[in-house]
Amino acid sequence: MLYLWMPEANGAWFWSTGENWLQASSLEQLIHDLQSHQGQETVVFFSSRHIQILQQHMTKAHVKQLGADGVKYLMEEYVTLPIDHMRVVHHFESPDQLTILGVAQSLVETWQHALNLLPIKLIALLPDFLILPAPEQGQVNIAHLHGQTLVRENLYKGMSIDDLAVYLEFQPSQTFYHYTNLTAQQLDSLANVSTVETRQPFDYQFQKILKPKQHPFNVLPKTKNETQVSGYWKACVAVLIAVLVVQFSYDALRWYKLKKLANQTAMQAVDQYKYWFGANSRVTEQNVKSMFESQLRMSQSGDTTALNLLSRVGPILMQRQIVAQQLSYTDSSLSMSLKAKSANDLQSLTQQLNQQGFKAELGNVQADGAGAIGMVKVQ
Repeated sequence: MLYLWMPEANGAWFWSTGENWLQASSLEQLIHDLQSHQGQETVVFFSSRHIQILQQHMTKAHVKQLGADGVKYLMEEYVTLPIDHMRVVHHFESPDQLTILGVAQSLVETWQHALNLLPIKLIALLPDFLILPAPEQGQVNIAHLHGQTLVRENLYKGMSIDDLAVYLEFQPSQTFYHYTNLTAQQLDSLANVSTVETRQPFDYQFQKILKPKQHPFNVLPKTKNETQVSGYWKACVAVLIAVLVVQFSYDALRWYKLKKLANQTAMQAVDQYKYWFGANSRVTEQNVKSMFESQLRMSQSGDTTALNLLSRVGPILMQRQIVAQQLSYTDSSLSMSLKAKSANDLQSLTQQLNQQGFKAELGNVQADGAGAIGMVKVQ
């Protein structure tokens, strides 16, 4: 892993492989020095002067309720740029500590373009206060490194400062200070706000950042392949898949039923063909089609006298409330077994049919409970 420390303006660059910081006086010198590390994964530290950090107490449930978009608007009143022009990240630390970090999106894009000139593989952009070791609770680490003064107050909060005396004036009196490489003026300022018991020097040694790509303050925009799909879209995809599965299942079931019905229809057609022409006749699609057409033509040209006769006699039976229990048509004669309320009704029906031009004969009449049944023959 390679580490770069960007200057604030046209200053010197510093780079490290995880131990001491090595200086490159210019960008050209840095490119030359990094030739042996070409293509290596690299973490770049930018000046903490460009960041705005906000820490506040908030429950985990409230953070989830706000979501990433809601959390970033908590910083809106602390920055001069529109919040939509900021690159905002946050981290929740149990039980109730929320830390929000923001930096101008335009700056991030500028750094990316500049770093494309280097023979490295950029994986993380982190604020430079993270190059200091994390202090214990109630302590502050202060370091003056290569002309820059850095402060780290806790695991996720730090800054780059110009005037240490001004910073110290706003710190609680019980704060314990670890310091290294301070100037004489800075040591005097520290002595004015602390005692020998509340300050202690330390030897600075750069410590590697564990999993920098996943660090919560990595402001490097994620590539499309790395962008996580939100829970909402995951739910949408799940619902879509469920709908498709149901639709395919329904279509498959319908296809199976229609296929079964088609097979049954084909079997009935073959059975009908065999009924007409015998079981030994060859069954082909053309034979079945031609014979069905022949039968249909015969049915269309058949004798319709029986139907005409029924259409004329039926209304008379309905008018007299007489029920036909059995019908037969032979030799142009319609024979009907009729049930009426009495034998007189059957006699009256016969007379009415003869008056309307039919040739009707009343046959044997038998009593049937409260009515009578008789045979009537009509031509």
